[in-house]
Amino acid sequence: MAVLLMAVLPFSDLRADESVNPGLDAKVWLEKMQQAYRQSNFELFFVKQTSALSEPVIFSHGVVNDKQYSHWMYLNGIPMGYFTVGDKVVYFKAGERPDVVKSGRHHFLLGRFNEINLAHLYSNYVPVVTGRNRIAGRNVLAIRLNSKHSDLYGYMLYLDETTNVLLQVDVISPDNGMIIECYLATHYIYGDTPNQIIQNISEATVPEADVTGRNDSADSFKGTKRRQSNFSWRLEYIPSGFSLIYSETVKLTDSDVHADHLFYSDGLADFSVYRIKTMDAREFPVVNQGPVNLLRHTYGDYEVIVVGDLLLKEEEKIAESYTETDAANVESQTSGSGDE
Repeated sequence: MAVLLMAVLPFSDLRADESVNPGLDAKVWLEKMQQAYRQSNFELFFVKQTSALSEPVIFSHGVVNDKQYSHWMYLNGIPMGYFTVGDKVVYFKAGERPDVVKSGRHHFLLGRFNEINLAHLYSNYVPVVTGRNRIAGRNVLAIRLNSKHSDLYGYMLYLDETTNVLLQVDVISPDNGMIIECYLATHYIYGDTPNQIIQNISEATVPEADVTGRNDSADSFKGTKRRQSNFSWRLEYIPSGFSLIYSETVKLTDSDVHADHLFYSDGLADFSVYRIKTMDAREFPVVNQGPVNLLRHTYGDYEVIVVGDLLLKEEEKIAESYTETDAANVESQTSGSGDE
């Protein structure tokens, strides 16, 4: 009997479907989450999982001399990932020269949620404490972020109840409530000191940035000069909550083809719209990977490509809203026009 009790005891606090104390304020917990991230030393092993792909990852974070450092690396295949030093993000891949980006940001949701401006987050999402669970051997508090708009994904966050560190994120489809991407935590180590990876990064000399990247959201660009270009076309529809971060003309890799490019973000999700000269008359299939969709739409001599963290129906609306003009100013299409 004693052995049976010991086996059951660790699961005695599993209450995922029970109502929790209504006094638990989700916003207070999200503030605790971000504060814990800024002050904590930890390693988190998880699997970034969609219906088609599973990628094991190690994510480390630490504080050395009051300065934050983080490190993300894929555990399968060629060693690759990135690490952060202050406002610099360094992308690395074994055998290649690292790329340094200033004012970059995390390319995965576990990192973005820890750094996003919460006031900006609340303008698009309503946080609600939904229950408690047990993940990676830890008791966690579950917080659901319900989108204020039908055209945005929802999210489920799981916070360690002892350290307040964010351990897991699920991306939820607003159409059917299904999980379409999950950062599935498997092992969590919390310590008083940073691990060796973080210590090595803190002692390294990071070169100057190659380029200036895109930060948290449009809110982060207040008071700064964004790259803006005037194009002879515009978009009549932008999903709710998204703002234009920059526009530019870019040269496609290994070709002489140039593309007009608009980049939008709501702080969590991003999407890009490209316009290029039509190169092939064939129809192209929609490309999907978890919450990311890529849609190509042809208009006469041009092709409009929409790619990012959007529902396919939203990308179709964006592409179909393409309109050619004599002299369009992208500043007039800076914020979402989608349905509330």
